[in-house]
Formats: sequence, structure tokens, C-alpha cells
Amino acid sequence: EDTNQFGSDWGEEDPRRLSHFLRELSALPGLRWIRLLYCYPSYFSDDLVAEIATNPKVVKYIDIPLQHLAAPTLQRMRRPGAKATISLLERLRREVPSLVLRTTFICGFPGESDGDHDELVRQARRLGFERGGAFSYSAEDGTPAASMAGQVEEETKQ
Repeated sequence: EDTNQFGSDWGEEDPRRLSHFLRELSALPGLRWIRLLYCYPSYFSDDLVAEIATNPKVVKYIDIPLQHLAAPTLQRMRRPGAKATISLLERLRREVPSLVLRTTFICGFPGESDGDHDELVRQARRLGFERGGAFSYSAEDGTPAASMAGQVEEETKQ
């Protein structure tokens, strides 16, 4: 499900990762382009950023499902903080100037405040995503979030 974790199951001693795979794929005769989907922000290496920037067969379009950009909501989601993610997105914009970024956000996660939502909107506008989707949180039985305090009313989520 997370494309840029490719090769991580081979162990740390094996250096082959997604960047290596992209180089190998690019050598295939007749292959015109490679598009990256579902690249979570936590697993971007320097080598992967460089490969995206320099490999002419890698489409300069990345789908990075962020889910949120406000630190309190990300913490409740058990996701990495926004600071590193924002830094990565700014770096990608600098190093791949023609890059098109797509993302998805979840609104109405338990405990999300108006301030959290405002921060999400502010950062999303500032970062200038070319494509995006927003989905309202829906509780899934048996998950930690389904029983969290602060469930957001359906009307508010919409």
C-alpha cells in the first residue's frame, strides 16, 4: 500500500529500494513512463527524491496521501508530525519544479477542532496541491479511533 517502502522488507543490509527499482525499470525497452502512487511522506529518501527529479521516465506527478496537516490531529491519528512532511513537500517543489502533487485529507477525525481544520486548510493552500480529495472520517468497528472521545458530528464533517 505504501509504494516508497518498496524493498524495505529485504532488510537494512540490502540497499535496493524504490529509487533502484525505478532506475531498473527505466532501462526496459519500450517503457515510456512510470507514475508513483500512494507514496507516504515518511519514507522518502534522498536517493528517491533525486531519482524523481532526474529520471526522465518518472512522471513528475506524485500522489502523497497526507490525511491531515495539523499536529494535534496527526498525533491522534498516530501519524508523523506535520513539520517533516511540510519540509519534504517544500523540498520536492524546489528539486522538481514541474512536480504535480496530489493528496487526500480526512476531515472530522475524532477530536479535530475548528482550529485543526483551519490549520489543514491554511497549509493546503500554502503548499498549493494541484489535485486533492477530502473525505469525511467514518468510524470502523474495532479500530482505536472508533471509540475515541470527541467524535465529530456528521453535519460538521460535511
